[in-house]
Amino acid sequence: MKGRWVAVLAVVGMLAAGAVLAGCGSDSSSGASATDEVAAPLSKAEFVKQASAICEQGLKKKDAAVSVALKEQAEQAQSAPTAQETAKLIEETVLPAYSKTVDQLSQLGAPKADEAEIEKMMGEFEAAVKTLEADPTKANENNPFTSADKAAEAYGIKGCSL
Repeated sequence: MKGRWVAVLAVVGMLAAGAVLAGCGSDSSSGASATDEVAAPLSKAEFVKQASAICEQGLKKKDAAVSVALKEQAEQAQSAPTAQETAKLIEETVLPAYSKTVDQLSQLGAPKADEAEIEKMMGEFEAAVKTLEADPTKANENNPFTSADKAAEAYGIKGCSL
């Protein structure tokens, strides 16, 4: 039973690490993507600073929500969590935090010279979120955020691994 919880915690930890640059877009009520409604362009240094802060805040919120959910699940469970319970945990705690983080990142004004690079990175984050929305159990197989996380790190964004 404890081994199963360790596995769940490992998966959640992996998602947390990959989730730093979480937030991959969610649909807005207007039907426009989050990248359609961005602020004025920032300098690269300011973009990196703001993106890193957004990621840090998003991960803290996700970690807190996951911690509470795991404690509640451990108190109620008489056996190890099922794949369905793990998927529910991801769907109810990880995805909302990641989606919000990606939405906030999408609202930042990309530096003019780096618009294509930022758009590609955000597209990768949004695709990862959609992958998990469609099937939260994918997180048990591999981290769909890996490519986007690497792009964020290469750009200079700190602590943004979803």
